[in-house]
Amino acid sequence: MKKIMLVMVLMIFMFVMTACSNSTSVDLLDPDKPITVIVWHYYNGITKEAFDQLVSEFNETIGLERGIVVDAKSQGDVNQLATAVFDAANGSIGAAPMPDIFASYADNAFRVDQIDELVSLDQYYTDEELKAYRKEFLEEGQFITDHKYYIVPIAKSSENLYVNKSYWEPFAAKHGYTNEDLATWEGLYEVSRTYYEETGKSFFGLDANANYMLTANMQLGSELYSYSENGTVALNFKRENAKMIWEYFYEPYINGYFLKSGRFSSDDAKTGSVLSYTGSTAGAAYFPATVNFNENEIVNIDPLVLPYPYFKNGSAVAIQQGAGMCVTKSDKAHEYAAMLFLKWFTDTKQNLKFAVSTGYFPVENESLEESRMLDLIEKGNVPLKAIAESIKASNIMFNDFALYNSKPFMGSFEMRTLLDTNLINKINSDLSILNEKVSDGGNREALIAELCSDESFERWYNSLINEANLILNKK
Repeated sequence: MKKIMLVMVLMIFMFVMTACSNSTSVDLLDPDKPITVIVWHYYNGITKEAFDQLVSEFNETIGLERGIVVDAKSQGDVNQLATAVFDAANGSIGAAPMPDIFASYADNAFRVDQIDELVSLDQYYTDEELKAYRKEFLEEGQFITDHKYYIVPIAKSSENLYVNKSYWEPFAAKHGYTNEDLATWEGLYEVSRTYYEETGKSFFGLDANANYMLTANMQLGSELYSYSENGTVALNFKRENAKMIWEYFYEPYINGYFLKSGRFSSDDAKTGSVLSYTGSTAGAAYFPATVNFNENEIVNIDPLVLPYPYFKNGSAVAIQQGAGMCVTKSDKAHEYAAMLFLKWFTDTKQNLKFAVSTGYFPVENESLEESRMLDLIEKGNVPLKAIAESIKASNIMFNDFALYNSKPFMGSFEMRTLLDTNLINKINSDLSILNEKVSDGGNREALIAELCSDESFERWYNSLINEANLILNKK
């Protein structure tokens, strides 16, 4: 009898829970009393316009029907957004209240969750709904502390090599180069050196320094971090990997073969300061249609977009990036409404429209077909050649490359900042010193040799290791 009673109690409990689950959407939302869902993002320009159009479409259809008003606000660039969210989570003086949804990379999402709890997707998504997303995109939002997903993939990106085709092709033909010479870091270095020796100008610029550091290590056979089961992380930056990064990042910048002077490398491409750069696939829309050498010389150019370079004796690995959306823990009505909007936005119809107009990739498996993306570009009369070229190059990477993203952990946000700024700051400082000494009569070649020496490398490597360990060992 006790067993029978126990079974009956469990059956009643399951029935009640199922009934509650099935009635959630009915009970929580009221079209006559709409609730507002605040979204913070970092979109600007073309991307903001596309996002705002879809938000309006949702508000005028599903939102009107269910009682949801989505209010989307740009917080500037991705770093400004991260700061705004972190300040809001901390309740800093002058900070706005936490939004219901915010765009975030995994690093910032993880540190925010330590202060202001986020909603895990399993609370509002079924297993089937989660399986609709490309696996790697979903796993980027998985925390190592509990292995749950906290970030809805919205639109993803990687990095391509963008080239001024109009100037590259005659130069390549003259020197016997082909596009294959731009496939590896070694080849890119050689081409850049030849171009500098002939023209006195830099050939290449690199946009995301942290991405280069992370992917270079993976290309060379080891991850920059080692993760333990309890969630702690240690640095795994091997000296031989660091030396390769030094030789194919620091040295070409010091020699003048590489250059980064604008905020983005596309700015340098627009002025003709470089002929190529690595940048986000989501930045394809910003590849310049013209080069403005000066106010009197403006030349139309065509884009060439290639897969991300890798080391000749390494593996083909590229970064996987693109901020997803996090939902802040609040009340069930706002959480449910936020998740409903995100499910609608990432559905193939809406997501494809957003992706192809901005250079991002849609996130569901069904949407990630090259033919579907290119067909939508053609039908939509998207005027930017670089977007279509980026889709083709990235499709090669989806098939032939491993896509990588580091896992979020305590200190990962600070570590990314370190990787993004450490070596480029040293480059800029050393270039300033170099130019000053050359102006005072110093021998440029001798000074460069000193800067690029093994002793100089060891000092930088040991300094970076020490700084990283201070971050990782901080309690």
